[in-house]
Amino acid sequence: MDKDLLRSVADEFKIAQRILVVSHVRPDGDAIGSILGLGLALKNSGKDVQMISADGIPASFRHLPGCSQVTKRADGHFDLIVYVDCADMDRVGEILEDQHLPDINIDHHPTNTLFARLNIVDPQAVATSEILAEHMSAFGLWINQEVATALLTGVVTDTLGFRTNNTSPKALRISADLMEKGADLPSLYYQTLI
Repeated sequence: MDKDLLRSVADEFKIAQRILVVSHVRPDGDAIGSILGLGLALKNSGKDVQMISADGIPASFRHLPGCSQVTKRADGHFDLIVYVDCADMDRVGEILEDQHLPDINIDHHPTNTLFARLNIVDPQAVATSEILAEHMSAFGLWINQEVATALLTGVVTDTLGFRTNNTSPKALRISADLMEKGADLPSLYYQTLI
């Protein structure tokens, strides 16, 4: 990953005070894990953050820490707009009165259209949550148990419990790191996949 790009994203997170984090309609575990993982990490660093999912949180993810903070529509003005797990702008639905171009796009889909001012797109990653977990410290953010739980949910669900053919040693190492930070893999597996 381009270090200058990571530094630019870190600078954006440092400067912004009011941040919108949004993902796609009909959210899966990676969408919710990415919203919560990044949103909670930003909140822990003292930022005013709105986490948005136009379709809300599916029942299978309502056990995740912070899910009650996710709303369906944005309210107010933002210094920074971040799309996570979205290959294009149309996937977010009607969350803003005016459809603003996002400042940052973090995604793993090979079809991503690079629609933001800053685009961190890694098609080799199994999930956007993997990208976030890998680069959180480069963004100047830290991973506590709640953030780790959200991010591991994204990795587990997008790999169907580490069963997809794109499951990589890197994804497994990152998952182990998230477990060391307090994420409970057996519980997440049971709550999201069974």
